[in-house]
Amino acid sequence: MDTARSAIVSRVAQLGLSLSELSLKVGKNHAYFQQFIKRGVPGRLPEEVRGLVAEILGIDERILKEPSSSPSEFLKMTREPRGQPRGSIWIPVYGHSVGGKDGEFILAGNEVSEVLAPPGLSHVQNAYAVYVVGDSMEPRYFAGETVFVNPRLPISRGAFVVAQISSAQDTVPHAYVKRFVSQDSKRLRLEQYNPKKVLEFPVSAVVSLHRIVMCGENR
Repeated sequence: MDTARSAIVSRVAQLGLSLSELSLKVGKNHAYFQQFIKRGVPGRLPEEVRGLVAEILGIDERILKEPSSSPSEFLKMTREPRGQPRGSIWIPVYGHSVGGKDGEFILAGNEVSEVLAPPGLSHVQNAYAVYVVGDSMEPRYFAGETVFVNPRLPISRGAFVVAQISSAQDTVPHAYVKRFVSQDSKRLRLEQYNPKKVLEFPVSAVVSLHRIVMCGENR
């Protein structure tokens, strides 16, 4: 990875941003920097984009203009020289732009982007993130926010979760971002805020129930 791309990856991790968020901040589609970093498209950032990125990330624009700069030059030109993250881990982001009833969306196989894993998830197997759709969990979560999921943590009462629920009418499960109320041998109960109500599902329909550990800014 050349210096320009390494600088962007390093700084978004340090600032707690995602590549999708950075893309939108410079007026591009959410996958712009994902393609720049991982696919090399475009080969070099346009001048108008370089200036915005330098301002947002707090780095010298020359880093972005000269991808062949040496690592030592990168350290000299970084306004806040800190250690770069070791072994940055990318995790998938799932979600639809439009949700169904009660904020449901398709999760399985619907990867829409990738983000750098927060430090607490960088070594968690099968960690992932989800774009929130709809307003069913406002004011806790808003449409477009990124929620990060640790599928290996236990679920306790009051925890926020991503639940996948199957149904006889659909070939793929539907997913929900909700608050866990309870689960017994027959029913899973999840709470939503807007409108406030408790959703109940038969335990036999529960495909997965994973704990949300943090969230990010709106896309």
